[in-house]
Amino acid sequence: MSEQSGPAPPEPTAEQLAFADANFQPVALGLDPESNQLSSPTHDLTVLNALIRSLQSLPPQIPIPPPPNVVPPQRSMAIQKAKEDGNAAFKKGDLTEAIRLFTLAIDVAASRPLWENNQVARDELAICFANRSAAFAEAGDWTAALADAEGVVKLKRPWSKAHFRKGKALAGLNRYAEARASYRLGLSFDPDSASTNSQN
Repeated sequence: MSEQSGPAPPEPTAEQLAFADANFQPVALGLDPESNQLSSPTHDLTVLNALIRSLQSLPPQIPIPPPPNVVPPQRSMAIQKAKEDGNAAFKKGDLTEAIRLFTLAIDVAASRPLWENNQVARDELAICFANRSAAFAEAGDWTAALADAEGVVKLKRPWSKAHFRKGKALAGLNRYAEARASYRLGLSFDPDSASTNSQN
């Protein structure tokens, strides 16, 4: 990675240095000179290596590290297109194609570089998982519908639609008490919600 000039970071305070020194534990690291990937006998460095690969793939005009909260529009446009095409296929009753397109949108959203705004990816993933859950439910695959709905709840807990999707999948699996609890929880976040069965 090429070094970029920029403003120097602020000097750590005495309190920060004391905290860092008190909690410092050395970690044995190795560096593969061909791949520039780090390894450690005691730590999983998968995420750190993914960040290294992402930074190495940046176009030369983007500084390292990239500016905070920069979200290039191309990925969002691709996600939106796949989601809209999935919604159209769902409305036509082509559930296989809808599921394929929602999966494509999920894959693109999940591949956002690690330095981009995390909330953008969470919102995109929540909507796409919710839509795919609805498609799986319509196809009668209640287990897959529940798995996606539970993912939505983890990504966006205060969203009533997440709990509606989960409740519907649980009802499809004849787990009625759990479904009722999920519906009630969703209504607690949005008591005025008239219908949460629509696609986004």
